[in-house]
Amino acid sequence: MFLEKVNQKTGEREWVVAEEDYDMAQELARSRFGDMILDFDRNDKFLEGLKTTVPEKKRENEDGKVHVLDIGTGTGLLSLMAAREGADKVTALEVFKPMGDCARHITGHSEWADKITVISERSTDVSQIGGSAADIIVAEVFDTELIGEGALRTFKEALQRLAKPGCRVVPSSGNVYIVPVESHLLEMFNTIPRLNGSEDEHPLGNCSGTAAVFDVQLSEVKTHEFRELSDPIVAFKFDFEHEENIIFDESFVRKATAHSSGTIDAILMWWDIDMDGTGKTFIDMAPKWKNPDNYAWRDHWMQAVYFLPQKKKVEMDQTFEIVCNHDEFSIWFSEVGKDTTRTYCVCGLHSMLSRQTVYHINEMFENHKFRSEVDRLSNNLHVTTVGEGSFLGLLAAKTAKKVTIIEGNERFRDIFYKYIQYYNMKNVEIIEKATNLTETPDIILAEPFYMSAMNPWSHLRFLYDVEVLRMLHGDQLKVEPHVGTLKALPESFEDLHKIAADVGTVNGFDLSFFDEISTKARAATDAIVDEQSLWEYAGTVKGEAVELLTFPVDGKILSWKCAVRIEKMDSSNGIPIWMEWQFGNVSLSTGLLSVSDSGEPEWNKGYKQGVYFPISDLQNEPSLNLRALFDNSSGDITFQFSKV
Repeated sequence: MFLEKVNQKTGEREWVVAEEDYDMAQELARSRFGDMILDFDRNDKFLEGLKTTVPEKKRENEDGKVHVLDIGTGTGLLSLMAAREGADKVTALEVFKPMGDCARHITGHSEWADKITVISERSTDVSQIGGSAADIIVAEVFDTELIGEGALRTFKEALQRLAKPGCRVVPSSGNVYIVPVESHLLEMFNTIPRLNGSEDEHPLGNCSGTAAVFDVQLSEVKTHEFRELSDPIVAFKFDFEHEENIIFDESFVRKATAHSSGTIDAILMWWDIDMDGTGKTFIDMAPKWKNPDNYAWRDHWMQAVYFLPQKKKVEMDQTFEIVCNHDEFSIWFSEVGKDTTRTYCVCGLHSMLSRQTVYHINEMFENHKFRSEVDRLSNNLHVTTVGEGSFLGLLAAKTAKKVTIIEGNERFRDIFYKYIQYYNMKNVEIIEKATNLTETPDIILAEPFYMSAMNPWSHLRFLYDVEVLRMLHGDQLKVEPHVGTLKALPESFEDLHKIAADVGTVNGFDLSFFDEISTKARAATDAIVDEQSLWEYAGTVKGEAVELLTFPVDGKILSWKCAVRIEKMDSSNGIPIWMEWQFGNVSLSTGLLSVSDSGEPEWNKGYKQGVYFPISDLQNEPSLNLRALFDNSSGDITFQFSKV
């Protein structure tokens, strides 16, 4: 089989042939079902739904027998619950084959093995489920948008083809809530970057971006970083039990009253689901600051942020309207009287960049300390900038005599040309590759930033660009940043570590086979260092940052290795890893920005950080050995963690 891999020296995506013994369990190990299984609030609420519906159907059916259809069974947990609660037959569907095999093993070795049949197919492809239609459908086919994994079609077609009349569904219904807010922070994840802030109009034209969902752990957006402009609004009510009420495309005009004046910069969204139709048992996705008494952390579902096609101003006590739209898979919002069709990016920027990168560019434009250093380093010089999708050259144009932007991505070149035209930058030119640079510049500047970078150290591609430029223009060529450092520290996360935790016994069921195949697969490969936006995850720093590798930017790329000890791991459950660059007199961190007196870290929102979670036999060790190796032939860094 073929696997996709990013070349760390060039940023190109390449296909490599997997080894013959490549184990699909590695894919399972990286799929991170763990935090879903350890979501005990979710598990308990699904159990309550089954405790209501299974006895109800037993009473209704003449033979007293109940057939449960479990769609998207995962480990088989919900199937086991249904069987334990008295279901006589359970058909479990799981389209992801490694997960289906896992569920087949777990349920097959349980005391309910004779009741449960696992089928590795999608529910919409199954024509029958063992001779009798379902009395109850239980399904966890939801995502941040509630309907994004195809829940509407899943329930509608299952009710039509695989269920008896009057079939109960767990959950029975769902509500989607929205809150319009004013928030410069959230606005920065969507707004087209402007060199002069709000003084500019539209450097790339009047583009509002894409209507796509922006998944965010809203509990970690501080309450001072946004202002609610109204009470929560019920945007949609979904009925999952009656197929005639499941409609794929709908629009509703929802009214709200503004309790303060402001501009709607963003719309916050979350949902809840009623597990059995009694109105007593809900899974509630409201963020912590909205639902402090019943909040449950999870990462498999989050809250969401959306952006209106145009910002809308409201006055205190004004009644205003928002059009709420959904199709089979997506949700979006618009203004009354305007086009309600789903909006798409027309400027090219939003369609190429992640929300995180849009934020990064906006933050860079607003960082006065960084901009002042760019001005100082560029003053009256010929500046050349390198990167992929880096807007640094546009900043340097303010004081530089001449700026040459080396940009290999044609779509970015088109965007930069639009900025150059809008701001009338007569001193800026763009070339495609370093070999096209004929005039020796006075200085090379970089953030460094490469759009294709998957983690902070992927930006080390910068070293190879500098190597080429110094070969062409001499070793005396001045470059900033002049050094980069890879750092790590121990942190105790409140919840994030659950994505890699062992599951063991859950709700009374032995799911340890999942740990056997996933944890062993993780242990058998190089240490899995996840990429995470750590600002979204609460935690406490437990020790000082440790320098792992240092990369002088001198045109000579050497392989480097280190062996360091990470202390205080007995009070930690993760090791964040990031890069810091010394750019003139300014330090640029892709990770840690500061630590409060209480140990709360502030992480850079414009980058993902790496984070390692110790596997089973390394957990609770007082310290760990960390070995890191940078291979100059590949541009890759590999990590190894072991006991001291």
